[in-house]
Parts: sequence; C-alpha cells; structure tokens
Amino acid sequence: MIEVEGLSKSFLIKRDIFHFFLLPRRIYALNSVHLKVNRGEALALLGPNGAGKTTLLKIICGLILPERGMIKVKGGAAYFSGETYGFYPQLTAKQNLEFFATIYNLSSHQIRERIKNYSQILEVEDLDKPFWQYSTGTKHRLSLLRTLILEKEIIIMDEPTKSLDPLTAKEFRKLMQRLAKEFKKTILFATHFLEEAETVADRIAIMNRGEILLIKNIKEIQTSLKDLYGEIIKNDIS
Repeated sequence: MIEVEGLSKSFLIKRDIFHFFLLPRRIYALNSVHLKVNRGEALALLGPNGAGKTTLLKIICGLILPERGMIKVKGGAAYFSGETYGFYPQLTAKQNLEFFATIYNLSSHQIRERIKNYSQILEVEDLDKPFWQYSTGTKHRLSLLRTLILEKEIIIMDEPTKSLDPLTAKEFRKLMQRLAKEFKKTILFATHFLEEAETVADRIAIMNRGEILLIKNIKEIQTSLKDLYGEIIKNDIS
C-alpha cells in the first residue's frame, strides 16, 4: 500500500549560456499531492509531459527527496523505467542479473531460484547472450525480471512501454496485467497511453502542472477515457 499526503517538490532553474540574462526561478513539479494506492491494485498516472508523474514516482521510491509531505510505503517498492536499462552490454543477461542480485545481498540459492522462476514467467529462454544482442522487447522483459528478483509487493513503473513498438507494447501490457491479477502485485505506473491505462489499471489519476486533478475507477467512467482526459486537461489549462 502507498499513501502520499501533501507532497510538494520544486526545482530551481538557474541561468545557463543560452539564458544568461534570465533570473533564476523556481518551478513546482509537485504541489500538495495526495494519493493512496491500495494493496493489490493497479493505478495509472495519466498526464502530459511536465505534469509531475516521474517526480512523484521517484520520490515514492526514495530516489529523490520531497520538500514537504508524508509518504508511507508498506511492502517495499521496486522501480522500473521503460526508457533506461542499466545493464552492462558485454555481459550476458544471466551475469547482469546475478551481479545486480548480489548488490541486494541475495544468497546464491535465492539468485538461482528467482532467475529461473521469473525467466519462465516472463518467457525469457536464453540468458547466455551478451545483453546488447537482445531485441528491445527482450531487453524490456529482462529489465522487468531484474525488478521482480527483489520480490517487492509494489512495482513502480515509469512509462513502461514508451520505447516499444505497438505489438511488443501489447504483449508487455499482458505481463503487467498478469503481475497485478495473478501475482497480486501492487502496481503504480505513469503512462501517456490511454489504452495502457484502460487495459491494466483499476483506477486512474489524471495529473497536470504538479497536481492530481481527478482519481476515478475505470469501471465508473461513463464517457470514453479519451474524452474525459481531454476535458480535464483542457479545463485545468483554461
């Protein structure tokens, strides 16, 4: 379970060689955000670029610190990014996974068993090739496998299918659904794709300019999600 109350975060934008004569200014990425993600549910953060989605996810995972507010994370959280992998390209997938697992003090037995189990679940068969030789889709699965090895209750996913082609993205969303429904993982993910939110999430939270404007159960949306999202963002801008 995740609870966020009154979370705020700002960044100081300093002058640079392209904007030397501009005064430094402070930009609020998050402004008194409140959010609760229940155990075992999937919640999608929807919003345009700069809405504050990534900042919120990174604060929840402890990657950056907030200025104000309270965060409770029960069950432990693991972070997954759909844009960066962080694998050593010349090492095999198995070597990468083993190296990563040792950082978290997992025993040799735990490492072997978890790699075996999760590679079967994610349908990754060959772990003995150098990482750079895998397709983008398989790299995505390997990155998710690395996240699952930690066996945390909560998975935080930032734009999980952003770099994938439509067919591969569809298959990856099926994996996300399976993690939520079959393995009872709590999933909080940020996405630009309305289809992804409708397919995977139980609830959606629409964000813009550092604030959550609406939280709603997918089943309660009477119009199309596209129309609802467009109306909320349009009203907030105006």
